[in-house]
Amino acid sequence: MENKTEKSNIAGVLLSLSGAFIFSFDTVLIRLASVSSWQVAFWRGLFVIIPISLILFITEKTTVFAKIKQQGFPLVLSGVLWGISGFLFVTAVKHTIAANVLVMISLAPFFAAIASYIFLKEKIKKGTLFLIILCAVGVFIIFYGDIGRGTLFGNFIGLLVPVTTGTNLAWMRKNKNISRMGAVIIGGFTTAFISSFFTLPLTVPPAKSLIYLSLLGLIVVPFAQLFLSIGTRSLPASKVAIMMMIETVLGPVWVWLFIGEIPPARTFLGGALILTGVTINSFQSVNQKPEAKNG
Repeated sequence: MENKTEKSNIAGVLLSLSGAFIFSFDTVLIRLASVSSWQVAFWRGLFVIIPISLILFITEKTTVFAKIKQQGFPLVLSGVLWGISGFLFVTAVKHTIAANVLVMISLAPFFAAIASYIFLKEKIKKGTLFLIILCAVGVFIIFYGDIGRGTLFGNFIGLLVPVTTGTNLAWMRKNKNISRMGAVIIGGFTTAFISSFFTLPLTVPPAKSLIYLSLLGLIVVPFAQLFLSIGTRSLPASKVAIMMMIETVLGPVWVWLFIGEIPPARTFLGGALILTGVTINSFQSVNQKPEAKNG
């Protein structure tokens, strides 16, 4: 039993880290696409639907509509939360500086822990709380000096990003049997639907931009969300959220390598703290004992 649990934990850690790693390419692809935020959100959401729908049909011979009929509200809510968090991220970046948004996203583990207590009565352990704080300090160091500018509206919307993300991770942790692929598909539709009201009249981006948007929507977002979603089946939501924070470390690195923007020295100091926290969190997650009646 313990061996089976350890294997499940290892799989959860590897999937969560893989999802976070894939997500780290989000920022550089958005920058390279060179289109408006609303267009990014619309095309990203639209493209997300394609690969996961194909995989769902090939592997399970079914569609998202059948999944919705079978699993109902729990599945739809998870998908809508994925979609809203993506839309809110784009909106926040449009109305405030990226540093503010990324610092607020570091609060996702806190909100995941709160939501886990509400949904599952999972109490956050002192060790996990310490790692959350350590990673949050690392994020603060990376963006120190850039924090504070931006509008009140943009900062408020930015705060809703970790709320929706953390809540969704905890909701999926509670509802382990809902289709992760179905949730990602619904999330893509939700983002595209909401964004469509801000992109009218709809225009097709230039070919070069469309390439970057397709990489973003066909590969990065759907598979990152899918892997993170599956990770919540074996790991607490707060631990999965901690692993997501490596996006904050690697994102500036990809921008440096592909665009040429050299990050300041504090990026590496803050990044070292985050990677330390994520590494410790990963080892702890592998060795964690199964919790009774988590849903």
